[in-house]
Amino acid sequence: MVTNIQFQSYTVEEFLTLDLPEGQEYELINGVITPISEPSGEHENLRSEIMVELTLESRRSKLGLLIHPKPVMQLGKRDTRKPDLIAINRESWNRQTQPEAVLKEPPSVVIEIVSTNWEEDYRNKPLWYAAFGVNELWIIDPLFTVARYPNRKNPKIQEPTISVGKLVASPSILVEREYQFESFTGSDKIKSQFFPDLSLTVEQIIAFGEGV
Repeated sequence: MVTNIQFQSYTVEEFLTLDLPEGQEYELINGVITPISEPSGEHENLRSEIMVELTLESRRSKLGLLIHPKPVMQLGKRDTRKPDLIAINRESWNRQTQPEAVLKEPPSVVIEIVSTNWEEDYRNKPLWYAAFGVNELWIIDPLFTVARYPNRKNPKIQEPTISVGKLVASPSILVEREYQFESFTGSDKIKSQFFPDLSLTVEQIIAFGEGV
């Protein structure tokens, strides 16, 4: 068992060989091993159903995309992330994961479901994924936790919202790429460049979390 892991800086290669405590998932953030918060049942319902729906859509429309939950993505020498879901070209997945299931090239789509740490989902993750080259980012904000944590939500989000970001060149001198977001609510159908014929509405997707 590795001790004092929180006080040492690791590379991704070192991190992936560690014997970490079971029953907990981790990411490596700037060399620091960081536990991932346990999701709620609603969160997991939502993720599971979206994975099923997108898998069916990929097959129906012959998109050649695989949908995977919580893959390990190596964003840099000292950074990994495990997004809620990704959509990735089948060939790219098979090629990258032959030696080990770690992605060093970006998937087509990353999907994140907001829980209590909304600042990370809206502020940090778009920067990380844009720098990595992910072409499309979904931020699904179902507001599941508002009743329990009324102050832990994006103040600009007043109803369940799904924001889909397209990677574009940035006019800022600070970053090369950023996301241009379009937000959807209620009966809006999701618009995705990688799932062009997807007919799901925000209401339908949010209802997945309630087991509907």
